Amino acid sequence: PRRLTQPFQLALQVDDDDRKRLEQWGWGVVPALEMSLDVFGRYQTYIQTSRAEFTVAKDQNVRLRSGWFSERDACYLASGRPVVTQDTGFGATLPTGEGLFAFTTIEEAIDAVETINSDYPRHRRAARSIAEAKFEATAVVARLLAELPQNSPPSEIGAPS
Repeated sequence: PRRLTQPFQLALQVDDDDRKRLEQWGWGVVPALEMSLDVFGRYQTYIQTSRAEFTVAKDQNVRLRSGWFSERDACYLASGRPVVTQDTGFGATLPTGEGLFAFTTIEEAIDAVETINSDYPRHRRAARSIAEAKFEATAVVARLLAELPQNSPPSEIGAPS
């Protein structure tokens, strides 16, 4: 956060000592528990009033290139909020570079934030477009149906084929 101009905020539960340490490094801290208990109120409002999402992935997802992508990141995209998230390999199935950015270094994360800031409305539109194309229910079902074998006879679940 100290290397950029806009504030960064963490929503998490920490004790006072950890909160103070995070604040010394430039992070804002808000309590997450109450927000997480109200997903259709405070949680949704928090996402919709945020400028963007910044996510750091678990080490195993980064090292194994698992393609992990946070459901919270999907909520940000659906709300038209850009996402900057640590690269786990999700770029193999999700478009990156507009609205959604993968990073492996601090410099790449800073570049992503600066790119978003250079044309925020365009990156908001791109974020929403990614959500509609990749996470909207009818788009997901259409892709699943398209992948079904075309000439397979229907069978009962559990019945030998």
